Amino acid sequence: MKQIRLLLLALLPLLASAQIGDLPRSTPAAEGVSTQAVVRFIDSLMAVPRTHVHHVMVLRHGRVVAEVHPAPFRAEDSHTLYSCSKTFVALAVGKAIDENRLRLTDRVAAFFPERLPDSIGANLAAMTVRDLLVMASGITPDWEMRNSHPDWISTWLAKPVKEPGKNFAYDSLSTFLLSAIVQRVTGMTTLQYLQSRFFDAMHITQAEWEQSPDGINTGGWGLRVQAETLAKLGLLINARGKWQGRQLVSEQWIEQATSKQIECAASTTPPTDGNQGYCYQMWRSKWPGSIRADGALAQYVVMVPQEDLVVVINSLSHRGHDLLACIWNYLMPGLSPAALAPEPRWQKRLDRLCATASLPAPKGRKNGRSAFPCTIEAAGQPPLTLSQGPDGTVTLRHDGYTLPLAHKQWAYDTTPVSPPYTVLAMNRFGGLSSPYTTAGTYVWTGATRFEADVHWVDWISFRHYAVELRPDRTAHVTITDNLGEKPSRDYEGNY
Repeated sequence: MKQIRLLLLALLPLLASAQIGDLPRSTPAAEGVSTQAVVRFIDSLMAVPRTHVHHVMVLRHGRVVAEVHPAPFRAEDSHTLYSCSKTFVALAVGKAIDENRLRLTDRVAAFFPERLPDSIGANLAAMTVRDLLVMASGITPDWEMRNSHPDWISTWLAKPVKEPGKNFAYDSLSTFLLSAIVQRVTGMTTLQYLQSRFFDAMHITQAEWEQSPDGINTGGWGLRVQAETLAKLGLLINARGKWQGRQLVSEQWIEQATSKQIECAASTTPPTDGNQGYCYQMWRSKWPGSIRADGALAQYVVMVPQEDLVVVINSLSHRGHDLLACIWNYLMPGLSPAALAPEPRWQKRLDRLCATASLPAPKGRKNGRSAFPCTIEAAGQPPLTLSQGPDGTVTLRHDGYTLPLAHKQWAYDTTPVSPPYTVLAMNRFGGLSSPYTTAGTYVWTGATRFEADVHWVDWISFRHYAVELRPDRTAHVTITDNLGEKPSRDYEGNY
């Protein structure tokens, strides 16, 4: 019965998410992509150190030629995007400009008269919508401000302002101001506006966006969608704003938004993906003509319009530029302007890879010498409880989570408790729905050492538990979040 319950929990999101599978599918060779190159590209992604690959999609000529969602992740799972969210804000701004609700030259201060400081300097008065789009507001980024102030607009506008439009300084609060402007001029949140102007036409039905304490979509981060939605974004941009024959945003806006607008770093030889220039809420990449939406921990939509290519990567990685290098080094050399002869052996290998890919998990035995149930207690730490059912499934309770863990497979469950999150902004998770889905596995790596991996599969977060249960009833607990080089918690306790 337990296994049936876990299977049903795994299938529920699939039954509720009809939008996946919208895009036409094909084979790499039919669309002029070497199948061998695709296999080597995916293999290389999976081999990058300090990296968990969650979703990969490769599209050529508007068709999906390969996709892999390594277990425990699944195609139907949404994923938080971090700064990949910014590119969707650029679409909303462009549409508002198309509808004459907004202009690039509009002054930011004019939208928020009630939020302005008592004294307005010349630089604040001169700051424009375009300055926000290119990350040149003139305000020094303050990444802690959103964590402690409930009124982000007033606090941000009260900061000292250098000459706007001159120097690039990456700041997610600039994008938040753009989201607030969209809401001010349309009467809708940015997500509502995108839904009415883009998502309905593109059959994007599963999208959520975090909100500020005063109900504004956070803009610079916090959008949560499926990988296939990111693929649709890439196709829309490659098609210069057109979707299935309908111009959703002007071609002129896409041309501006994907063009280099400001220098973002010193040039180097050889060039890097970080110094090719910033556009409107997206980046130029080092492959000639390529652009990308880019989010923390390696969330990417890479677009190469002249090759009619889109690559989507969702991951948890501290080596993002190594993932981009896999595209340039392995995938791009495999492109052809015409269809290629089928490669049956490589296609069979690709099919098997996409069907069986799984993230690494600790290896070890199903049972150890220490008896469950047990509860580990330590000063200043929440209790950690371990128990085991007759079918071998272990339940770990900690930090408010109840996490089922299976041996050598993934046990899925849902939790109303928000996942671990690197963003500490006030009202974080506001605007998002729960429950969240977890997938856990465990092993005994020694007679007294228990280890578990837990993924929040419809988010991004990962947690590794290592518990040493000594015969003298003392315990050592090490908890590492998000593949960190150092544990997030490391302590002694008793059980």
